[in-house]
Amino acid sequence: MTIPEIKAALPITTVLAHYGLEAGPKGSLKCPFHDDRAASMKVYPDTNTAYCFAGSCEVQSVDVIDFVMHMEKCDKRAAILKAKELCGGPVVTPTTKQTGPTLDLAAIYEESLAGMERTPSGKEYCTTRGLDITGIGYRSRKAKERWGRGCIIFPLVDKGCVIRGLYGRAVKGGGHYYTPDRAGLYPEYPDITTTTLLLTESVIDAASIMGLLEGVTVLALYGTNGLTAAHRMEVKGLPGLAEVVLALDGDAAGRKATGAITAEIKALRSGIKVTTLVLPEGEDLNGMWISHADEEAGWLQDLYKGRRAVGEEQANENKLADGLDDEARALGQLTVKAHYLEYLGMAARYRVRGGIRGGAESLKVSLQIQSTGQDYRAKVDLYEYKQTVSLAERTAGVLDLRKDQVLDDLRRLTDLLEAHRETAATAPASPGSHPRQRPHMLPGERAAVLSFLRRPDLIDELGEYLGRAGIVGEQRSRLLLYLVALSHGTDAPLHALVQGTSGSGKTHLVTKISELLPPEDVITLTRVTDSSFYNYGREDLKYKLIVLEDLDGLKEEALLAFRELQSRGRLTSSTSIKDESGNIRGVVRTVEGPVASLAATTHGEVYEDNLSRCLVVAVDESEEQTRAVVDYQNRRAAGLVDVAGEMSLKLFLRNCVRLLDRSLTVVNPYATAVALPAEASKLRRLNALYQSFVRQIVLLHQHQRSRDRAGRLIAEVSDLKAACELLFDAIVLKVDELDGALRFFFDRLKNYVLERGREYEFTRREVRQALRISKTQQHAYLTQLLELEYIKQVGGYANRGLTYKVEYWDDSAALRARLKADLNAQLARIEQQAERHGTPGRTPEAA
Repeated sequence: MTIPEIKAALPITTVLAHYGLEAGPKGSLKCPFHDDRAASMKVYPDTNTAYCFAGSCEVQSVDVIDFVMHMEKCDKRAAILKAKELCGGPVVTPTTKQTGPTLDLAAIYEESLAGMERTPSGKEYCTTRGLDITGIGYRSRKAKERWGRGCIIFPLVDKGCVIRGLYGRAVKGGGHYYTPDRAGLYPEYPDITTTTLLLTESVIDAASIMGLLEGVTVLALYGTNGLTAAHRMEVKGLPGLAEVVLALDGDAAGRKATGAITAEIKALRSGIKVTTLVLPEGEDLNGMWISHADEEAGWLQDLYKGRRAVGEEQANENKLADGLDDEARALGQLTVKAHYLEYLGMAARYRVRGGIRGGAESLKVSLQIQSTGQDYRAKVDLYEYKQTVSLAERTAGVLDLRKDQVLDDLRRLTDLLEAHRETAATAPASPGSHPRQRPHMLPGERAAVLSFLRRPDLIDELGEYLGRAGIVGEQRSRLLLYLVALSHGTDAPLHALVQGTSGSGKTHLVTKISELLPPEDVITLTRVTDSSFYNYGREDLKYKLIVLEDLDGLKEEALLAFRELQSRGRLTSSTSIKDESGNIRGVVRTVEGPVASLAATTHGEVYEDNLSRCLVVAVDESEEQTRAVVDYQNRRAAGLVDVAGEMSLKLFLRNCVRLLDRSLTVVNPYATAVALPAEASKLRRLNALYQSFVRQIVLLHQHQRSRDRAGRLIAEVSDLKAACELLFDAIVLKVDELDGALRFFFDRLKNYVLERGREYEFTRREVRQALRISKTQQHAYLTQLLELEYIKQVGGYANRGLTYKVEYWDDSAALRARLKADLNAQLARIEQQAERHGTPGRTPEAA
């Protein structure tokens, strides 16, 4: 066990009980390190520390190892060994009465799920550990109950999937916390048909590999001593269980625990096969998962195929001595390992995990520093002098090393990493490189998702699912926006702009759509400062969906950056930095895309360059839609809406996104056979958006479409028909002179006037009251219609009211009918040709 693991596994209350000490109800006790008469020491179970407030005490702040060292009057090494012994013993809890109420586990977990969605700390920690945040919560440091504050939260469930315990992992300090009277298993009890059971050392290890090994059920132990009665009952009771695979850490403690657990399992069930995954020295499953962040799960398959019966792996340790000469040769050099970069310095061994982050102006790394069987982990920017010196001080203190030697090692490591990055930057990129799609789901969930994606009526069923997930009405718009959002992982993403008046539900619509995608893929922004897009890390926005809740709040500089992300797929800016010598010099910062986007606006007139890059969607502001929304709100308030069912559908649709491979290439053999209306605004860009939308529909149907010899998906006529159907309103808006909200108002105004005669004259107040709109909206609409000469002023007085009449009686219904007929005729010709000749089986070879 490492020092951090000992500190996490050994409660301070256990150490106190071992020495016959007990804190009072408020955590106070007499300090054992000086003649204390006033209970000057305060115990902090949440951080596993104690502090003496007496000025005469030389000890003051202590953790569990320091406490043992001072009580035993021994050196640090002896204290560590003693603390490890205490870890193996029973955990003694204080006998003070419980003053607080029993924890409501389900409520805490539900609250933590919401906390994960709104709190960056939990998401950032999960990102550093390579964890999908689905099903993982985060407890705020300001939560009402003290338990689990500042921790990511995992549920421990019984056989009925009812939460019986919670596990919390502190995002700072690495502490481990379980709820009192811990019970339950993670992620869930094994199915009765389980034949192979894989036990990991920690919950985070299990969360990392869950669902990646087909036919293998993953179950988390709770540390090296964490084989509980529930684990034992499952090992003993599963009727078809043939093999138990142990996947404990590749260190001395993990190997020792592997032997002990094997003996216990064989005592429980004679004749069962027990094997172990042979992890590299100092590795754990989560660390290897992070190291392979840019790869598929083949590394885990190889590790699993190479598993050995417990005892055989010991022979490999004998080979370590043969590597001493190799280590001597590697001293002072940077070695590229399969899972990390390694540098063997004069003071310690340094492993760089997860690669080098940031642009050329920084050198951000995650370091694992090892010495004499101990290790220390930290994140640091090696270009920041203060961070580097601080890291050297902390490392020297934890690992008992010389600070100057550690600092020299870090300087040398910085030089080597710079050279390594330069070499990697000039290396040719591998073809088809694309971010890994991580299907983090159980085998049963995967089968359900695949079955859904293979349905012949997938588009219709998807629309139905969107409605059941809580999106009321907007049948065509919700499908269109969901497909736009799905494009965020492709190299040709789409962008949509939702227009509507204030209170029409446009922001609600884009927010509900974004909630149906994996949270780690979505960046939702309420406000954007002028230069904030330029200040993201190089790949922080790559393949993300950006949701702008209010496009109107963006200033011109922010809009310019957003437009460049949409069209070029990257941002470049020249800025000034101070180099190591203190000189100011210019550097080029790059923020990589591409990104997809959803944005909402109340403006009918949007800057043309912003409008032309997007598919424009008008919110349905009809009375029927208003009644449907109000009815849903009332039913939800009355408890008649299945909220749990909506959440289940959201999770299901997120898994659909995870299982789609958006790096596939699509070929549309009918691309030249469909011509969009020539009078459409910015026809070139509209046509590009249309072709990208067809590609997105084909990708959605990738489990149903055939492929050519180059492995590219081939579009079918039904894909073009679906694209034309879903994009029809957006195409009309590109042809119509009026935007969606203004067109809706003008059509209502014409109907009102027609009921009274084409020459009827109306006043502003009359229209405002008849159509039930606000004075601000009415003023904006009438002003635009006057400017466009659709209406004109015919009389009245400024102080007593003006009168107007409709001047231009356009026919929007006829326009829609004409466009619809033209597109349907083109599609009919394509369909007839396909029936005679079939879908082209041979497409041009890939370049």
